[in-house]
Amino acid sequence: MSSIQHILIIEDIPEVAQWLIKQVGVFQPEAKIDLAQDIDTSHQAMTQQRYDLALVDLGLPDGDGTRLIQDIKADNPSAVCVVTTIFDDADHLFGALRAGADGYLLKDDTEAEFINQLSGIIDGRPPLSASIARCLLAQFQPGEPEQKALLTQRETDILTLTAKGLSVKHAAELLGITYHTAASYLKEVYRKLQVNSRAEATMKAMHLGLINPGGS
Repeated sequence: MSSIQHILIIEDIPEVAQWLIKQVGVFQPEAKIDLAQDIDTSHQAMTQQRYDLALVDLGLPDGDGTRLIQDIKADNPSAVCVVTTIFDDADHLFGALRAGADGYLLKDDTEAEFINQLSGIIDGRPPLSASIARCLLAQFQPGEPEQKALLTQRETDILTLTAKGLSVKHAAELLGITYHTAASYLKEVYRKLQVNSRAEATMKAMHLGLINPGGS
């Protein structure tokens, strides 16, 4: 494997971006790391630098990060593109792999799991988080198809807790996930419900019958 000298992290939540920088620094301490917040700034960065490794978020402010994978590969065919996301469904997984992603990792993996998986992808080992691998296998198991909900279970959980007045940090602790993962879920709730605040999200989700904050 050629050495990793230049890394691009594409992530719009500052706390998540700093967490990713920290993880990458553990096993690639000598690499130069650049940060982009969206598709536009990613393209700007790519005009200035050719990247060996890119960590790509899917839910970006100006579009689906999947489209960046092909652009990065076109600029450097040997670049390793790894999706780092909260999306654990087959549609996002297959779309990213079809676009040329070399790996697909979840942000709510533990630090040890994340580093092990990321370093493994670079070394050519299986490119999926364990939970994503289980999701992939489940697609081929017999059973009744489930109706897609507007919100995933995790998104419903975080919205329900914050609707009760809990901070994102406290909700994350109760769910056993990191703050940045909880913030990512809440961002996705806002996107799906087309709102800009917790109050708006709560009212709309209650109107749609997606949550019941008064319940146990």
